[in-house]
Amino acid sequence: MLLCADIHVVQMQSDFMVTDIARNGLRGATSVPLRIGQSAYVSLEGRTYIAGRIRWAKDGRFGMTFSKLDNMRPDAAHGGAGHVPSYQKSLPQAPNRVSARLCLTSWSSAVRIRNVSKTGMMIETDLPVTSEQQLLVALSDGKILDAAVKWVEGEHVGIQLAAPVSILQLTYGDLR
Repeated sequence: MLLCADIHVVQMQSDFMVTDIARNGLRGATSVPLRIGQSAYVSLEGRTYIAGRIRWAKDGRFGMTFSKLDNMRPDAAHGGAGHVPSYQKSLPQAPNRVSARLCLTSWSSAVRIRNVSKTGMMIETDLPVTSEQQLLVALSDGKILDAAVKWVEGEHVGIQLAAPVSILQLTYGDLR
């Protein structure tokens, strides 16, 4: 099997509070120092991440724009954010206060996926990675998975996924 992906080596992970979220970005509060333009990855449910860039940061608060339009709001599956069935009156929107995980990465590289299982994969890369290093694996369909390096033998690297995935969905389709 041969799939392509990008790996992103995690430099720092931190839980933070989402104060507002929309299809194209979010606002949050964190103690982690952030820079405008910095690449960042956010996960609400801990299984997959969405990529973005820090748009502004001030006094522990920040704004992030998603790289790809997505809707991470839990109500998105029910007609999208802001969707109200015609028979139901709209209620005032309460501010979002959701805890989430923020990952900042130090570098990234394209890799080849040589072997896949439900809980991990073997990738091939000539870049230096070390055991127990945290990674984000960006698949060609746009999904980003949390993983950790378990072993390294030359250019072959074994990684364990933070959450199991369906091999068929990983290979052929959507992970949602």
